[in-house]
Amino acid sequence: MKNNNYIFNLKVQKIEQFCLFELAWGEGQRLTTQINYPPALTQLYKDWQRAYLNFYRSDQMRGRTVDGGVARLTIDWHAELVKAEAKLMYEFHRWLRSAELYEIRAQIAQASQQLIKEKTETNEAVQIFLTCAPLELARFPWEAWELGNEFATNHAIQFIRTPLNISTQAQEKRQGRPRILAILGDDTGLNFKAEKESLKSLLRIADVEFVGWQPQHTAAEVIQEITDAIADDRGWDVLFFAGHSNETDLTGGELGIAPGVSISISEIAPQLSAANKRGLQVAIFNSCSGLSIADALIDLGFGQVVVMREPIHNSVAQGFMVRFLQGLAKHLDVYESLTEARQFLRMDKSHTYPSSYLVPSLFCHPGASLYRISQFRWKQHLRQSIPNRLEAIALAVSLSLGVLVPFQELLLETRLLTQSVYRNTTGQISSEEAPPVALVQIDTESIYRAGLPNTQLLPMNRSYIAKLIDSTRKLNASVVGLDFIFDTPQKDPPSADRDLGAAVRQAVDANMWLMFAAVLEENREVGANEALRINDWDWTLQGYIDAYPNFLEVPDVKQDCRKTCPFPYLLSLVQLAKQEVEALPQPQTNRQQNLRAELLNVIQQHQKPGNLSALSQWRSPFGLQPILDYSIPPEQVYTTIPAWQLIENPNINKFPLLSKQVVLIAVGSDERLGIAHGTPDRSPAPTAVSYWTQQEWLTGGETLAYMIHHFLNRRLVIPIPDIWMIGVAIILAKITVLIVRIQPRLSLSRRRQIMAGAVGAVILYGLAGLQLYISAAILLPWFLPSSVFLAYVLPATRRNNHA
Repeated sequence: MKNNNYIFNLKVQKIEQFCLFELAWGEGQRLTTQINYPPALTQLYKDWQRAYLNFYRSDQMRGRTVDGGVARLTIDWHAELVKAEAKLMYEFHRWLRSAELYEIRAQIAQASQQLIKEKTETNEAVQIFLTCAPLELARFPWEAWELGNEFATNHAIQFIRTPLNISTQAQEKRQGRPRILAILGDDTGLNFKAEKESLKSLLRIADVEFVGWQPQHTAAEVIQEITDAIADDRGWDVLFFAGHSNETDLTGGELGIAPGVSISISEIAPQLSAANKRGLQVAIFNSCSGLSIADALIDLGFGQVVVMREPIHNSVAQGFMVRFLQGLAKHLDVYESLTEARQFLRMDKSHTYPSSYLVPSLFCHPGASLYRISQFRWKQHLRQSIPNRLEAIALAVSLSLGVLVPFQELLLETRLLTQSVYRNTTGQISSEEAPPVALVQIDTESIYRAGLPNTQLLPMNRSYIAKLIDSTRKLNASVVGLDFIFDTPQKDPPSADRDLGAAVRQAVDANMWLMFAAVLEENREVGANEALRINDWDWTLQGYIDAYPNFLEVPDVKQDCRKTCPFPYLLSLVQLAKQEVEALPQPQTNRQQNLRAELLNVIQQHQKPGNLSALSQWRSPFGLQPILDYSIPPEQVYTTIPAWQLIENPNINKFPLLSKQVVLIAVGSDERLGIAHGTPDRSPAPTAVSYWTQQEWLTGGETLAYMIHHFLNRRLVIPIPDIWMIGVAIILAKITVLIVRIQPRLSLSRRRQIMAGAVGAVILYGLAGLQLYISAAILLPWFLPSSVFLAYVLPATRRNNHA
């Protein structure tokens, strides 16, 4: 906070032929003096004003006219203006150097010298907030008071004007990237090109938007556009006006916004007040006679107002504003930028634009800090990345839905159905390859033909399973999986376990790889009980059938597959090993070594490139679990064989592919078959599967068949988490919003184009995702990321909705 000892309030009041000077500072310190007002000063000001107006109203800058090629000298208003300025400034400074004002001058100079001692390395300056009454005094060029010369102090003393009456507190500066609203009014006889170019040069550090009169607009349309722009919900930092303006006694000044059309400050006071509450700090009026405008705006709570106290020539206004905006671009504050512009007019343009440096003034609210465009640092980047209310709602909802399991299942179900339709529509279905799995299902017809009573269905009659194993052996099946758990003896029929054991031994001695199902319990598999003498782990295999719905069960990287291994994964390894490994151990009943351990050791040592090495060495990227791709038609995944057909007619000509397929024996969708009473081994068929087959149920055997298909064909579809893509969508949306915001105010057609572009981008992303799913086995979520993207972008185009 700035030290009050360096902030002075100087009040100058003219009462008849006397002037009262009152200086206040610090903790209630005050100096008061009365001095005679020189009557000549008023006349000198009028003389200067007359010369000033005549010089700048001339068509030629030097005040000469040319007739027939011979220069004819008229009144040299340039010379008159220079003389009038010199006389005015001499008398003005002589008056301010009066002995009566010595204590006031000395106090200010003392503060300036003290500030130099205390803060030699800062740009802090002594500030004098000047209030003048009546208006006659306010017209004098108080900014030119060379107060420090008398006391040889070179440190800056800032003269800042402030109105006599202020009824509103200054507002806080808005956060985020600076926003500048440029209102271009009636341009009759004027040219705003230089102002436009200078304002556009600020686009690298601020958002600049233009509104104003256009020939095709009516006066009412212009007024509506300007008022709507001022009251924009996003708020502004700086308001710029270029055009014609004038002082008024009661309405705070008026602005020429179109040929023959003016609007008073009081008419747009509600919009200006609303903009001020949203952070509008600075108003710059590059127009004529703005004293009453400044008073009115400071009274509304504006922090700073830059005005021209006198009529200003178009060329002078352009030159001043170019330098002023260059100062803002260099991150100077408003006072420093104004000083640079005044110095430019005084030093570089004194001959071309005489006296023009005396005209600009800065009015400031005593409670406001001088505005500057801050350099954009990482904290501001971070602040801009914070979502607004609507964005926060969209983000919170999407993140919540992104981790809500039922909703995720619904999204996956819908996406797989969409993939099925897309795959079918685009003809991306391979019909040449034979299904890698033969699914032998014990269905209702098989139960009926075998005459199996309900008491022999749960658990399934093992003598019947033995018949199925015998039939597959006769058909030369080499890899067979049994989706049954044989953990307890079966007493009905009495010979069930003996029949199954005999069939298993015959199959193994025929070099059949048999795999039994198990379930996971505390990091171990519980499956077939060797005490039942059905099998032996030296010549048969086992894998667990536990799996999450819709996901492909892959081996746990933290577990040894020799101890726990997924059923479909191990079956697939066996099938690939039989095709690629020459020295593969063979399943024989006379073996004395654990078959699974030996098999996995051989596979681990297998180094030749191929499907086996790729599958055995595959690791899920980032720990993401692949999904089951139900968009593939079931007829490409497995061949369904009713159990009764295999038993009644095990003819190799009828099942020619069985010897090359993985055979999976499982129960069908009959509700009497399953894991336990009242728990059939089935679930509602995914809509993606129903799209192809119109089936109502998907059995556990069919799910295992999909898994085996995916392992054998390396169809491992990785789902990218919604939360990841929501993050990407937010980044892209923020970039898009920033691009939208730096554009000039958008017309309705342009706004529609951006909205259509955003929607089109979402549609293209969806189509690309559908194809990427098929081609690269990557599932990119669409619904939630797209919703977040549109929730960020579409409101931004709606807020920026003016032409």
